[in-house]
This record gives sequence, structure tokens and C-alpha cells, in this order.
Amino acid sequence: MIVKFNKNFYNSSAVKSAIKSYQGLADFSLKENQKFITVYLKNIDRNFKHIIKDEFCNFVLGETIKWRTKL
Repeated sequence: MIVKFNKNFYNSSAVKSAIKSYQGLADFSLKENQKFITVYLKNIDRNFKHIIKDEFCNFVLGETIKWRTKL
């Protein structure tokens, strides 16, 4: 599974925080370029496979909002 986050809206810290929180549910790897933060999920826990992408993205959004309110 691949999830891409546009750097114009999301920041690396938010994505890394989400990965840390969800690390027990899948194997994560992250790659960045100038425009996107791309997260790769493998070996996803079968109990969460159908919802992990949506829940992970919601968590990243929440972390981004927290980060932006601190600015």
C-alpha cells in the first residue's frame, strides 16, 4: 500500500509521528522528494488492512493541525 502526502499541506514531522504510533500494525518506510512524502506499508495486520489507510491519513491530518497551531 502506498500513501502520498503533498508537502504544501503536510509536514514530515506529522507523518513520522503517525508512523511511530502505527508501527505495530504494519511495516512502514518513507521517502521524500521536493513535492511529496510517500509512505509504503507492507505486512499490514489483517485485522486493520481494510481501514488502516483512512485511519493513518486521519492521524497525519490531526498531527499536521497540531503542528500548524504551534506556529
